[in-house]
Amino acid sequence: MAGVEIRRYGIEDKVALLARRLGLPVVTSFMGRGLLAETAPAPLGTYMGMAGDEELTRLVEDSDALLLLGVILSDTNFGVSRRTIDLRRTIQALGGQVSLGYHVYPDIPIGAFVDALLARLDEAPERLSKAPLRAYPSGLAADDGPIHADDIACAVNDMMDRHGLLPIAADVGDCLFTALDIRQTPLVAPGYYAGMGYGVPAGLGVQATRGERALILVGDGAFQMTGWELGNCRRYGWDPIVIVFNNESWEMLRAFQPESRFNDLEDWHFAEVAGALGGDGVRVKTRRELADALERAARTRGRFQLIEAMIPRGSLSRTLARFVEGFRNRREAGALSRSQEAPRRPIVARRRSGASLGAKRTRASLKVRGR
Repeated sequence: MAGVEIRRYGIEDKVALLARRLGLPVVTSFMGRGLLAETAPAPLGTYMGMAGDEELTRLVEDSDALLLLGVILSDTNFGVSRRTIDLRRTIQALGGQVSLGYHVYPDIPIGAFVDALLARLDEAPERLSKAPLRAYPSGLAADDGPIHADDIACAVNDMMDRHGLLPIAADVGDCLFTALDIRQTPLVAPGYYAGMGYGVPAGLGVQATRGERALILVGDGAFQMTGWELGNCRRYGWDPIVIVFNNESWEMLRAFQPESRFNDLEDWHFAEVAGALGGDGVRVKTRRELADALERAARTRGRFQLIEAMIPRGSLSRTLARFVEGFRNRREAGALSRSQEAPRRPIVARRRSGASLGAKRTRASLKVRGR
């Protein structure tokens, strides 16, 4: 499993070579989505536990030797696991150290660790894992039905099949979860801090630094904050394709706190302001209109293309819906477990001599270490 540190320390190509030398399947963590997208082997997908692909989840959670390279151990990456991953069966390289079971080896940078593994495999033939790649949705039914987030992923995959892959900048919310159903391509997103308003500025940064047209996925709430940065495109010659998920609400917040009225937003008609900012805008309400708008956007260069996709309030992508359900189930299971715990007896403090207290601490330490 590949995590953010392999990008931070510039070792993606080495990790891909290591996977080929070992013949192992590769997945990314949630925060590592977009890593290794331009290497071989391509990742099978992104591990999302109960929210993700079942076959991929079993592959990760049933592994007897899971190699975690630069993967941050956090709820963001593992909070909705189908079952708790046994860290005794993992090899972790993160934060300048390597862990193997109960053993921790400090002062080993991840780059040096990967180099040492490659040196051991210097004469090993390269081979690709036989694990099947995930099938991403495609073949949008371009009819007069309303648009849902999953339709956007399907339509984008169709567009990329015809016109080639684009790097993606996604904001937080359902647009980020929708990005997980788009083919493997370079991706930047605020997966860790979940800061809203990231998508549009990040997309401009992608085109400025890579020289490639970017696809920006952003919700209406985040677009209210930083969407106006698109006004800089004309000055610098950028022409991203921007899809605004307009459900007139903070929909991801509603998923966790449906009773709050602040989740409801007004309709700001974003497509109408695109011209004033130097781009082209169109509002779409049906799958047919969405497919047509994406095709026009892909063929039009020189001006940013804003597609305002109107999504029914309360509609979630399947991935986000599974994530919310899994998060709730884990939280409720934890609450139930705590409520069923037997009440603890009050602790009565007793005075001990320094020698006996030190001996007890020593015995406890040895038990923790398994001696």
